[in-house]
Amino acid sequence: MRSINMIGEIGLILLIFAFVLSILQIATSINTCFINFSNFNYEILRKVNLIICFFLISSFITLIISYVLSDFSILNIYNNSHTNKPLLYKISGTWGNHEGSLLMWLALLGVYGFFLTLFTKNNNKYFISKVFFTTNLVNAGFIGFTLFTSNPFIRINPIPEEGNGLNPVLQDPGLAFHPPLLYLGYVGLIIPFAYSIAALLEEKIDRDWAKEIRPWILVSWIFLTLGITLGSFWAYYELGWGGWWFWDPVENISLLPWLLLTALLHSNRVTEKRDSLKSWTILLSIIAFSLTLLGTFIVRSGLLTSVHAFASDPARGIYILSFLFIITSASLILYIVKYDKIENNVKFHLASKEGGLLLNNIFLCSSAVTILIGTLWPLFVEVATGKDISVGAPYFNLVFLPLIIPAIFASGFIININWKNNNLDGFLRKIGKAFAIFIFFIFLTIFLLEGPIIFYIGVAMFIWLLVSIMNDFLDKVSNKKKSRLLKLKKVFSIPISTYGMYIAHIGLAVFILGVAVSDSGKKYFEGILLEGQEVKVAQYTILFEKVIEKREKNWIAEKGQFLVSLNKKNITMHAERRVYLDTGMPTTEAGIYRNIFSHLYIVMGQQQPINSGKRIVRVYFNPFIVLIWGGAFLMAIGGIISILDRKRKKGFV
Repeated sequence: MRSINMIGEIGLILLIFAFVLSILQIATSINTCFINFSNFNYEILRKVNLIICFFLISSFITLIISYVLSDFSILNIYNNSHTNKPLLYKISGTWGNHEGSLLMWLALLGVYGFFLTLFTKNNNKYFISKVFFTTNLVNAGFIGFTLFTSNPFIRINPIPEEGNGLNPVLQDPGLAFHPPLLYLGYVGLIIPFAYSIAALLEEKIDRDWAKEIRPWILVSWIFLTLGITLGSFWAYYELGWGGWWFWDPVENISLLPWLLLTALLHSNRVTEKRDSLKSWTILLSIIAFSLTLLGTFIVRSGLLTSVHAFASDPARGIYILSFLFIITSASLILYIVKYDKIENNVKFHLASKEGGLLLNNIFLCSSAVTILIGTLWPLFVEVATGKDISVGAPYFNLVFLPLIIPAIFASGFIININWKNNNLDGFLRKIGKAFAIFIFFIFLTIFLLEGPIIFYIGVAMFIWLLVSIMNDFLDKVSNKKKSRLLKLKKVFSIPISTYGMYIAHIGLAVFILGVAVSDSGKKYFEGILLEGQEVKVAQYTILFEKVIEKREKNWIAEKGQFLVSLNKKNITMHAERRVYLDTGMPTTEAGIYRNIFSHLYIVMGQQQPINSGKRIVRVYFNPFIVLIWGGAFLMAIGGIISILDRKRKKGFV
């Protein structure tokens, strides 16, 4: 019989202490911000903040330890782990469920709170105390949600000898990194949000505020980019769908804050450089954070069907919905009340970088609205009519692409436009050669390559972004007094953040090329095959050779063996159908042959009918699909480079 250890109780006590201290911190913050500010009160705020952060992180660590020790006296571990699980899946299983993922959310709140407290030591104390006020409100709300509706440390008696095991779909190395990266992006939005609320309370938004908030926006954007990218790749090879994006409701919910964060990055740049768009930057911060709360509500409530959603629980949904309503409505009311005092209505020409960035923001935000409507529409219809409907890719492709394509084309112009107003002749001279080169390559593409219209649009965006970036770079390093010869010294005078911007937009261009080529050139077969039968997909001939029985410690599998022929070269590929012993749940493991940037992708299903020898087989040829994830990764690298530049010059904040 298993014995009980006290690690779970330690984690629960730490969580309770963190909740109590967060409540007390709210009272202390109110006193410090609005009644009696003093250095003594401020230092108490800082030190207690660090203690709360320590408690939250430590509580999460205790749950991880309990998972590693297979403490099945804890209900959460009993439901989501098994002694036969490899160590990696025991650890990652900690956040593969509702309660554990919420505790990870709290731990990441602690991580961000620690760095916020550390990096703002020498900042305006009165202002930062208002930032702490907001972060502690959010802390208390989420800790209360966890304790009262989603306690991960609940004990069960008698103690089971074995656990139920982890969902087989989640038993993958991708789970070890995808949720933490995604949550680092989500949770990071609390800092721009808290800075925005503090700025509204202070009635002061200026360039220094924009400089302080920008690194936090970048950090959140980088992690969200990496999290979405890894999630896309994980779903691609684990779920057997054969594609990189499916407009799943939870996928959409993760994309919404990314689009708003991208808009916020550009809007914040205008505030930093031109002291304009201040109220718009504040509003974007509020809405972006509100969308993370909305996403949390959708995932936790189970209202929308998704492979990512947790089990439905009305109590959890009501709590999060109430929290979302209070935070969002209070923030927007404060924004409306303070609007006239924060926006100085600095005018600027539309034919300027700030004008272009505003236009870019309009397209990005409009595209986010279309995704939000499409994601929530089935819920509205069900409430109004009782009918169950779904909104799929045709809708999103129809409404999203016409908005995002102009935003991408506009980016090329924005990179080359100056701040303030632009001389039309000077702008045309700067952009004229680039546009001519762009037109030349477009005609070359049309002449040499065939494809649907979306393929040509994607290639055009790729070429335009690359040409625009190169044109701006050459303009910056040219010696205009000597026939525009290159001046190598200027290469090193360009800020590192500008190179980060270049790399991020090159990554966007590569991503677009990958989407255009992969989606337009995709070939597939879906049908029933017997052993010995073959099928041709693109330039590949695939022979279904045999099925091998395979057994591991954790699962048994039917392993399909396929002989793939390409240009007289034979390749053996395997696709599996696994059944996990602890849960009895089946999964598919796709076979993927990587040919430089392209993939041949095979999925084998069960016998149809049973014992007939006939199996459902799906084969996909995805040309240049690797560019999609590679481009997104480049975008994140560009963001990292931008942060390093700001850290070197001015400190983190």
